[in-house]
Amino acid sequence: MMLNSYAPNRIRRYAFAGLAIGLLTALAMYAGDVFAGVSSIQSALGGTTFTVSRVLATAASCLALLLAVAGFRHAKLSRQLAGERARAETLHHAAYHDSLTGLRNRHALSEDAAALSADAGAAGKQIAVLLFDLDRFKLINDTLGHAAGDEVLKVLGGRIAEACQPDQLVYRLGGDEFVVMWKDAPCAAAIGRFCTRLSTAVFRPVDFGEGALDTSGSIGIALSDAGSFRLSDLLKRADLALYRAKETPGLSHSFFSEEMDSAYRIRRDLEADMRAGLSSGAFGVEYTPAYRSGMANPSMMRPSGFTARLTWHHPEHGIILPETFMPVAEESGLILMIGKWMLGEVLLAAQSWGKTTEVVVPVSPAQLSEPGFSDLVTSMLANTGIAPHRLVCDVCTSAIPESNVAALATIARLRTAGVKIAVSEFSAGIAGLAMTRPHKVDRVRLDLAHIRAIAGEDRLANMLGLFLQLAGVVETAVTVTGVHTPDDLECARAAGATEVEGRIAGTALNKNEIAAMYSGTQERLAG
Repeated sequence: MMLNSYAPNRIRRYAFAGLAIGLLTALAMYAGDVFAGVSSIQSALGGTTFTVSRVLATAASCLALLLAVAGFRHAKLSRQLAGERARAETLHHAAYHDSLTGLRNRHALSEDAAALSADAGAAGKQIAVLLFDLDRFKLINDTLGHAAGDEVLKVLGGRIAEACQPDQLVYRLGGDEFVVMWKDAPCAAAIGRFCTRLSTAVFRPVDFGEGALDTSGSIGIALSDAGSFRLSDLLKRADLALYRAKETPGLSHSFFSEEMDSAYRIRRDLEADMRAGLSSGAFGVEYTPAYRSGMANPSMMRPSGFTARLTWHHPEHGIILPETFMPVAEESGLILMIGKWMLGEVLLAAQSWGKTTEVVVPVSPAQLSEPGFSDLVTSMLANTGIAPHRLVCDVCTSAIPESNVAALATIARLRTAGVKIAVSEFSAGIAGLAMTRPHKVDRVRLDLAHIRAIAGEDRLANMLGLFLQLAGVVETAVTVTGVHTPDDLECARAAGATEVEGRIAGTALNKNEIAAMYSGTQERLAG
């Protein structure tokens, strides 16, 4: 027991035991020689006298020493081999596992898929790939820090792994993307039911600090074709299905269909053309005038401000409306580049306009959520010499939840700098007139067509009047947009509107026409 305690290694224990036995044997033989008086023998070669016991003792000692040295050497080699084996296992684990969540990684997915490929094709088994993506993960990182983002990933990764069975292999691809590869998957209906249960189990609040972080996400699903299985194809299809699932608010999942592939190619080509258009100067800005509605003759109205609208002249397809390409720009992130270019273009053009003329520029939720956007705006205003109160940022507040702390903070900083905030969409416009709202609004832009669709022609003026009275109570300016005909203008006036916008006094203008209007060299008041 003592030997086990002091020398836990088996080889080392043998070395100690051999050394001890050899030494004890030598001592015993020497003792026998002394006390027993055993006769010596004469060496035939050297004539030297050795006792038998002394010869045996020396041999035993040498043998014991040899065994001890061999034992210690073997123990050292064993330790080295064990260390190398542990390091190899650590490197192998790191190569196939994600360091944050402990789940298997993309490299492991590729190897597992290669191993499944032949078996799946031969046996006709169906493989399902489920691609997870978290909503607003970048926002969590930007507003609360990477520690919060890491905690969300670890918790959600653990929840996915707990909810899956042995034939459902879980991987983290990187960022906020997770994959479940389901071997021998059942029918689509059963997979759909599983995804519904999985979403409910996974996307729950995550405790962090003194509070909890709400989580949500979507799942894209791709199924292997009969007798064939290629991971790259399934991941691409699952990504397209995920894109479709994200179009549905809340927790959702979607299966890949062939029409998604054609829609993806169109979207990809449109994105590439937008990038090229930014470099080639294919984008432009047109300006819709806003007028004070008190002028009796529409043709004599002078603009009180302008609303900027992005235009794109495609080299093959001609004019493409913002309604067509802006959703792709927002989804791809190009909106940040396009928005920066547009803001710079508008402020440069406004330098030659009147010193009190306002200009309304649309700003997307992605821009408001981008760190440093408010600094970019104030820097551009300073560089162009435009007074902050002349810039009106038209924000889409219906796409900014109250949990988007970064966007709401950006709006607050812009207002502090003197920039005005407006909302255009109808639901946000009505919310902007409420006493309780997530952020202050300087102007509400009410579309006459939307009010007409709700109230009908007979009650149009009355409903518009109610909105304008409410605006007066909360001291918020209102611009009535979509005023295109004299009847529209008369309706807005009767309801009490003080500012209108539309084609009532002509079509949209370009920057040169506006500059000429203010310089007095050209007057263009009607198309």
